[in-house]
Amino acid sequence: MKKIILSLVLMAAAAISATAQISAGIGYMSKTYSGNDYSVGGLYVNGNYTVLEIADGLQVTPGIALSILSGKESGWKYNELNLGIPINLSYSFEVAEGFKLVPFLGPTIIFGLSNKAETGGVSVNLYDNDLGIEAKRLDLAVGGGLALDVMDIIRVSCGYNKGLLNRVEDADPAVNTSGIHFGVAVLF
Repeated sequence: MKKIILSLVLMAAAAISATAQISAGIGYMSKTYSGNDYSVGGLYVNGNYTVLEIADGLQVTPGIALSILSGKESGWKYNELNLGIPINLSYSFEVAEGFKLVPFLGPTIIFGLSNKAETGGVSVNLYDNDLGIEAKRLDLAVGGGLALDVMDIIRVSCGYNKGLLNRVEDADPAVNTSGIHFGVAVLF
């Protein structure tokens, strides 16, 4: 019995690794805060790993993304550093030889690593300060997008995320985020 279970586990691992695909990319991201109506934008780097192919073309792909964003509003300069963990469900299908469209959707857990505001030489940590305005580090976003795979080597993608959690302590109305992103990745 142990040999049968071990054989099944090894076959499942082989099947997962046979369909696994790794990607590494870079792109531009823009994020807007509701209520304050200010935006930040900048670069992100990401990596994704397809861990499971549910059916032909239907895949589960978790990843990790680091974004460095900045913006200006009413004399303040904002700088953010965030770590995102997306878990996307995608479906890829060939539209022409060597070209696949890949619509995707899923949640992203976002951890704020740093969030600072500066004006007149004064810097304020928006996660920990005595001003009574504290941003929350955690956000849960849902989103989706569309990617184009070229020759199973390059992926060009664009997408949208909508934050679900209030990002400022005791804010009324709630301060939520929404954002767009587009980038390019190399497929391995």
